[in-house]
Amino acid sequence: MNDEQSKQQRVEARYVYPDPKVFSVTANLGDVVNPSNASLNRGSAVFVFKEAIYPDEGGIFREYYGTLFPEKGFAVPQAIHACNMSKRYLLGHLRMFAKSKKLMLAALFEMENIIKVYNDACEMNLRPFYYDAEYPRYYSKPCKEMREFLLAFLMGIGISFYESGRFAKNFMTMIGNDNAYEYRIQDVAGITTKDKLLKDFIGESERIFKEYCKRENPGASDSEKSGMVSKFGSIVKIAKIAWLIPKFRNAVKEGIEAVNWDNLVMTDADKYHTLLWIDYNYQGRTVESRRDEFVAMHPEGKLPMMVGIR
Repeated sequence: MNDEQSKQQRVEARYVYPDPKVFSVTANLGDVVNPSNASLNRGSAVFVFKEAIYPDEGGIFREYYGTLFPEKGFAVPQAIHACNMSKRYLLGHLRMFAKSKKLMLAALFEMENIIKVYNDACEMNLRPFYYDAEYPRYYSKPCKEMREFLLAFLMGIGISFYESGRFAKNFMTMIGNDNAYEYRIQDVAGITTKDKLLKDFIGESERIFKEYCKRENPGASDSEKSGMVSKFGSIVKIAKIAWLIPKFRNAVKEGIEAVNWDNLVMTDADKYHTLLWIDYNYQGRTVESRRDEFVAMHPEGKLPMMVGIR
């Protein structure tokens, strides 16, 4: 395809929204343009949407013309914006606690109130985007496993079932509306096991974090990487200090035990759809090697239909 043909095929891509049946509250969803992370030497592009799939076993999937697998999730731009606000609030507090051992230890004794305040703030942003209908059916399997971990962990450190459930639901909503976060969590889950984490949680967490740093935002400078790296680094730092508390250690182990690891790691479909993502070295591989694999998986001349964003 020459440049002129490519220009002629560039169209305005508009976002498709999930069936309103997945929400219990009617969200005000408009028609807006939304690019994807996929790149096949064509700049910013998206696959051409065919239909939404709502399987009986749960989740929401998007079917595209020509792709080998449907892609999980159905984030809408308004939800992404709301989730980003809540994530900034959460990660900002984690970084603040990570900078002060005294503040961190004090927070451990006020966790119920801290969690409640956070939940109240999140609900103001996220309530319109909860997948409440047949809860938690429409959330992805990885999100459901994160929910199981959070419920067991938070209740293990003394948080009430009610506030633990609210926090888990907010977290599921934030992660489920941002595949960039969900795919990263799945990717690093794939380089460890439950047994390794239960045997040496801190040592394994540090190893995972070092590997994650190698994969994050390839080609970027250290300063450009610092944002995402510091978010996950704060979690590791807090865990290392809190690990000195027996109740925390036991709660972490209870949370890990509650997870079905097979549902947390990447599926073949997840690996397929991240072959073209350029902002992270999924599976520890460069985007060039993943892109070559993507092309090789399709018969010659039968690549999925993609349109550029203008």
